[in-house]
Amino acid sequence: MNRIRIFISISLFIITGKISAEIILPSIFADGMVFQQSSNAPIWGKASPGNEIKVKTGWDNINYSVKVSADSIWKVWVKTPEASFKPYEVILSDKNSKIALKNVLIGEVWLCSGQSNMEMPMKGFINQPVDGAMAEILAAPNNAFRCFTLEKQWSYDPQFNCKGKWEFASPEGTPNFTATGYFFGKYIQQVLNVPVGLLNVTWGGSCIEAWMSRESLTSFSKIQLPEQNKEYKGKQHVPTYMYNGMLNTVIGFPIRGAIWYQGETNRNRFQLYPALFAAMQKDWQNRWNCGEFPIYFCQIAPYKYDGSDLTISALMREAQLQIAQNQPKTGIAILSDVGDENCIHPSNKKVAGQRLALQALAKTYNYKDLPYQSPEYKSVEFKDGKAYLTFQNAPQGIIPFSGPVTGFEIAGEDKHFESAVAMIEKGVVLVSSPVVANPVAVRYMFKNFAVGNLAGTNGLPVSSFRTDNWDN
Repeated sequence: MNRIRIFISISLFIITGKISAEIILPSIFADGMVFQQSSNAPIWGKASPGNEIKVKTGWDNINYSVKVSADSIWKVWVKTPEASFKPYEVILSDKNSKIALKNVLIGEVWLCSGQSNMEMPMKGFINQPVDGAMAEILAAPNNAFRCFTLEKQWSYDPQFNCKGKWEFASPEGTPNFTATGYFFGKYIQQVLNVPVGLLNVTWGGSCIEAWMSRESLTSFSKIQLPEQNKEYKGKQHVPTYMYNGMLNTVIGFPIRGAIWYQGETNRNRFQLYPALFAAMQKDWQNRWNCGEFPIYFCQIAPYKYDGSDLTISALMREAQLQIAQNQPKTGIAILSDVGDENCIHPSNKKVAGQRLALQALAKTYNYKDLPYQSPEYKSVEFKDGKAYLTFQNAPQGIIPFSGPVTGFEIAGEDKHFESAVAMIEKGVVLVSSPVVANPVAVRYMFKNFAVGNLAGTNGLPVSSFRTDNWDN
């Protein structure tokens, strides 16, 4: 019996010693990773308290070292060079173990987050394809375009790690890329000619509150924060759960910025959305500690939701547009031309990624002359039974991208909207209806689902808008 006890004790000691001596890295630090260029990049992990962790970076052969703290956590900052297609090694070691991270590239890294329209992979969802995906999947492999996809994981407490892996664009890897992120990254790489890395941190149906920390939500009295050990249905709807379970595991990994496609789940709470978005962005910036990085986001596309004639999602689109107009370090991709009345996931993810890339190239990468903006409603004047609408961000005017101008409604003081006729004269849109003699309000595509065709000469569509505030 004593021999058995001694054997067990020795075995436990050996096992415990081995586990505590190992260098444990979050899954994002792995072979094939992409580091943000020209950054002060943290690398972190766990090991035995008091151990000295050494890190050697292959691009400059500099040795870094740090002592493991009492809570077993260590973190070291390394300097990254300018972007390069040359693969490097990063070697980590302590007195008992050694890890070599191979095929590491230096380039541009972007976080891709939100709900199902960002999650939707290039291979599509069941019975829901992505337009043009097969041609991209069968394209020549691109080892310098990579995506790290986190597995879904929710938590009440902030987590240290989450399962995930780096894949590069290829017939095997591309199908798993976020489709919106894929097209965004493709255009960024095409213009900048650098390696690109994407962090796919998404969960279908998630609300914005789920991607926010507890601290960032404390000022919102109407939001009920979760209680510990209480069971909740629909984990993606619980405030802080996605942040703690997924986002926290990659916060600090250096990024250039974020792209965001979310809002469908928050459409019934549209009034609060701009404030939530602002709080989320500020909190992310503070916690990432890599500057006031931008978040470029997609406006939700037209879809019938609870009924095509209702306006609730149009009010959400209006709230999202206000974010882009008023909040620094943001930009919006208008998707009013790709909505599907019967499917919440537009199949044309190429335009979503492309329009987000336009925002990033113009605002982050300083392509100043790039025509990246959709025209926006500016003002209205009512006279002679017509509405005269002017637009901004349309230096070369606005046009219908097919046929006569469609999508307008007009109303008098009775607040009853009628379909309207619209035409363009010298950059001004004239709207009228034979049954509304004295109009006082105009709306364009201001329903859950509507079809319109107004765009700038750059091909970017006009967002749904209204001149009244009757539904507030």
